[in-house]
Amino acid sequence: MRYGWLLVLVGAAVCYYWLNPLSSHSPDTTLLANKTVLICDASAGLGAELARQLAPHHVKLMLVTRTGRSESLTNKQNVYNKEGKNNSPQSQTQISAYTWSSLVRVRDEVVSLGSPQVELLSYDYSNLEDAHTIIEKTIEKLGGLDYLVLNQAEIARGYLVKTRHGQSPEFVERTFSVNVLSPIELALSALPHLEKSKGHIFVASSTLSVVPKAGLAVLSATKHALNGFFYSLQQELREKKSAVTLTVGRLGELAGGDKMPLFTLPDWMVGDKGECAGGIVETFLTRPPTFSYPKLQPLLAQLFWYLG
Repeated sequence: MRYGWLLVLVGAAVCYYWLNPLSSHSPDTTLLANKTVLICDASAGLGAELARQLAPHHVKLMLVTRTGRSESLTNKQNVYNKEGKNNSPQSQTQISAYTWSSLVRVRDEVVSLGSPQVELLSYDYSNLEDAHTIIEKTIEKLGGLDYLVLNQAEIARGYLVKTRHGQSPEFVERTFSVNVLSPIELALSALPHLEKSKGHIFVASSTLSVVPKAGLAVLSATKHALNGFFYSLQQELREKKSAVTLTVGRLGELAGGDKMPLFTLPDWMVGDKGECAGGIVETFLTRPPTFSYPKLQPLLAQLFWYLG
């Protein structure tokens, strides 16, 4: 009886989400024609897929990739020294060159799919002082800004109690800079331009904002912070009756991603990258406060954790 009502609620939620598609109607995507979209972390994964799905709607794109160190890549290459720092210029150069060449390939692909203009930028998201330049260059190159997609993330792995790397202040600071402070700076810099265009912000958060995971404490903390800030900003925009709207994406594990999985899940709980990107495109038009994908994954992951 202890879990009776919980099981009833879960059963009702499962039925609702299982029987309902991402959207109950198909929005008019012709409204996206000639709109301008800035996508952070667009060289691979969900960002690149989103660019591909926007291109046939004749959207103008600013695609941004990162420069400098990536915690997820360098951590797998074991190039940290005993203080937890990556002092390998060669490694950083290789990562920057790799992400840029990937971005160029995405650019060529989306142009062939119908995008009338695609501009590229390479940027170190931890450089907060110059975050406004991304917005300024977008306005300069594309003539305005209608949609801002904050998709950048440092996929920081590190056990706090097992490794010095996981306890490194630099590791924690950089992860928060890229995952939290960078999206905040970009959003605040973009707001005046989005007010003019009655634009929209999409923030790519994660299931880790509601479900903890060993070895991902810092990453999980950044997702909680991201949700706290942007849901609060969402409320402020509503109270101000601003023309700008904001969607927080609670995104789970996707098949075919470019990063190591964060959770070990059965296949039926893993989402499709293309379907997720299609759902994000719909949010540009429907503008919901929250977009969850896969719909069942956050709920079931949280349930399994509670029952743990």
